[in-house]
Amino acid sequence: MLVALFNCTEDLSNNTPGFEASVDGNEWVAQSYNATIQNSQLSISGNNQLGTISMVIDSININSFELRSWTDDFAVFQDTMLYSTKNDGIGSIAYLSAGKIDINEINYVDNSVSGHFYFECYDNSGLHVKTVSEGVFYKVPINTQD
Repeated sequence: MLVALFNCTEDLSNNTPGFEASVDGNEWVAQSYNATIQNSQLSISGNNQLGTISMVIDSININSFELRSWTDDFAVFQDTMLYSTKNDGIGSIAYLSAGKIDINEINYVDNSVSGHFYFECYDNSGLHVKTVSEGVFYKVPINTQD
Protein backbone atom coordinates (compact mmCIF):
# COMPACT_ATOMS: atom_id res chain seq x y z
CA MET A 1 0.00 0.00 0.00
CA LEU A 2 1.37 3.38 -1.03
CA VAL A 3 0.56 6.38 1.14
CA ALA A 4 1.33 9.85 -0.14
CA LEU A 5 1.48 12.89 2.11
CA PHE A 6 1.21 16.39 0.71
CA ASN A 7 1.95 19.73 2.29
CA CYS A 8 -1.32 21.65 2.71
CA THR A 9 0.43 24.95 2.00
CA GLU A 10 0.30 25.56 -1.73
CA ASP A 11 3.05 27.20 -3.74
CA LEU A 12 1.79 30.75 -4.31
CA SER A 13 3.67 30.99 -7.60
CA ASN A 14 1.01 28.61 -8.95
CA ASN A 15 -1.77 30.80 -7.52
CA THR A 16 -0.98 34.18 -9.03
CA PRO A 17 -1.75 36.41 -7.19
CA GLY A 18 -2.14 35.26 -3.58
CA PHE A 19 -2.00 36.22 0.09
CA GLU A 20 -1.74 33.71 2.94
CA ALA A 21 -0.31 33.20 6.42
CA SER A 22 -0.58 31.11 9.55
CA VAL A 23 -2.66 32.75 12.32
CA ASP A 24 -2.06 31.22 15.74
CA GLY A 25 -0.87 28.08 13.98
CA ASN A 26 -3.87 27.76 11.65
CA GLU A 27 -3.73 28.18 7.88
CA TRP A 28 -5.26 31.50 6.77
CA VAL A 29 -5.82 32.19 3.05
CA ALA A 30 -7.21 35.53 1.86
CA GLN A 31 -10.30 35.46 -0.33
CA SER A 32 -9.64 39.04 -1.43
CA TYR A 33 -6.55 41.24 -1.21
CA ASN A 34 -5.13 44.51 -2.50
CA ALA A 35 -2.34 46.99 -2.09
CA THR A 36 -2.54 50.78 -2.18
CA ILE A 37 0.10 53.45 -2.61
CA GLN A 38 -0.93 56.80 -1.14
CA ASN A 39 1.18 59.66 0.27
CA SER A 40 4.40 57.57 -0.06
CA GLN A 41 2.87 54.79 2.06
CA LEU A 42 2.32 51.22 0.93
CA SER A 43 -0.70 49.44 2.43
CA ILE A 44 -1.25 45.72 1.83
CA SER A 45 -4.31 43.87 3.08
CA GLY A 46 -6.17 40.63 2.70
CA ASN A 47 -9.31 39.22 4.25
CA ASN A 48 -11.48 36.16 4.55
CA GLN A 49 -14.37 35.05 6.77
CA LEU A 50 -11.97 34.61 9.73
CA GLY A 51 -10.50 38.11 9.69
CA THR A 52 -8.37 40.75 8.02
CA ILE A 53 -4.61 41.21 7.89
CA SER A 54 -3.37 44.74 7.05
CA MET A 55 0.14 46.15 6.91
CA VAL A 56 1.28 49.74 6.36
CA ILE A 57 4.84 50.86 5.66
CA ASP A 58 6.16 54.39 5.12
CA SER A 59 8.11 53.49 2.01
CA ILE A 60 7.63 52.25 -1.52
CA ASN A 61 10.94 50.41 -1.79
CA ILE A 62 12.25 46.86 -1.88
CA ASN A 63 13.52 46.45 1.67
CA SER A 64 12.87 44.89 5.09
CA PHE A 65 10.76 46.82 7.59
CA GLU A 66 10.54 46.23 11.34
CA LEU A 67 7.02 46.28 12.81
CA ARG A 68 7.18 47.59 16.39
CA SER A 69 4.97 49.70 18.64
CA TRP A 70 7.38 52.64 18.30
CA THR A 71 7.82 52.58 14.50
CA ASP A 72 5.67 54.20 11.82
CA ASP A 73 5.38 50.81 10.07
CA PHE A 74 2.73 48.54 11.56
CA ALA A 75 0.46 45.55 11.04
CA VAL A 76 -3.00 44.62 12.32
CA PHE A 77 -5.12 41.51 12.51
CA GLN A 78 -8.83 42.01 13.01
CA ASP A 79 -11.49 39.41 13.73
CA THR A 80 -13.99 40.18 16.50
CA MET A 81 -11.15 42.17 18.12
CA LEU A 82 -8.49 44.50 16.70
CA TYR A 83 -4.86 43.46 17.30
CA SER A 84 -2.01 45.76 16.31
CA THR A 85 1.78 45.89 16.45
CA LYS A 86 1.18 49.45 17.77
CA ASN A 87 0.06 47.82 21.05
CA ASP A 88 2.32 46.02 23.51
CA GLY A 89 1.28 43.35 25.99
CA ILE A 90 1.11 43.76 29.73
CA GLY A 91 2.32 41.46 32.46
CA SER A 92 5.03 41.05 35.07
CA ILE A 93 7.54 41.41 32.23
CA ALA A 94 7.18 43.52 29.10
CA TYR A 95 5.62 41.75 26.12
CA LEU A 96 6.50 43.75 23.04
CA SER A 97 4.81 43.51 19.68
CA ALA A 98 7.25 42.56 16.97
CA GLY A 99 7.33 41.65 13.34
CA LYS A 100 8.85 42.18 9.95
CA ILE A 101 7.70 42.70 6.40
CA ASP A 102 10.04 42.02 3.49
CA ILE A 103 9.11 43.65 0.20
CA ASN A 104 10.81 41.41 -2.38
CA GLU A 105 9.35 42.85 -5.57
CA ILE A 106 7.44 45.90 -6.73
CA ASN A 107 6.49 45.33 -10.34
CA TYR A 108 5.48 48.59 -11.99
CA VAL A 109 4.74 46.89 -15.32
CA ASP A 110 2.16 44.51 -13.79
CA ASN A 111 1.44 46.99 -10.98
CA SER A 112 1.88 44.38 -8.22
CA VAL A 113 3.83 43.76 -5.02
CA SER A 114 5.29 40.55 -3.53
CA GLY A 115 6.93 39.71 -0.22
CA HIS A 116 6.89 37.90 3.12
CA PHE A 117 5.82 38.88 6.63
CA TYR A 118 5.30 37.81 10.22
CA PHE A 119 4.17 39.64 13.34
CA GLU A 120 2.90 39.27 16.89
CA CYS A 121 0.32 41.84 17.95
CA TYR A 122 -1.86 42.71 20.94
CA ASP A 123 -5.32 44.14 21.48
CA ASN A 124 -5.79 47.57 23.13
CA SER A 125 -5.86 46.03 26.63
CA GLY A 126 -2.53 44.25 26.09
CA LEU A 127 -4.08 41.03 27.41
CA HIS A 128 -4.78 39.20 24.15
CA VAL A 129 -2.24 38.33 21.47
CA LYS A 130 -2.32 37.07 17.87
CA THR A 131 0.66 35.46 16.18
CA VAL A 132 0.78 35.75 12.40
CA SER A 133 3.63 33.77 10.83
CA GLU A 134 4.75 32.37 7.48
CA GLY A 135 2.99 35.23 5.69
CA VAL A 136 3.34 35.52 1.93
CA PHE A 137 1.80 37.92 -0.56
CA TYR A 138 2.52 37.29 -4.23
CA LYS A 139 1.74 39.67 -7.09
CA VAL A 140 -0.96 41.48 -5.11
CA PRO A 141 -2.40 44.22 -7.36
CA ILE A 142 -1.47 47.81 -6.45
CA ASN A 143 -4.01 50.64 -6.63
CA THR A 144 -2.47 54.10 -6.80
CA GLN A 145 -4.27 57.03 -5.16
CA ASP A 146 -3.26 60.68 -5.10
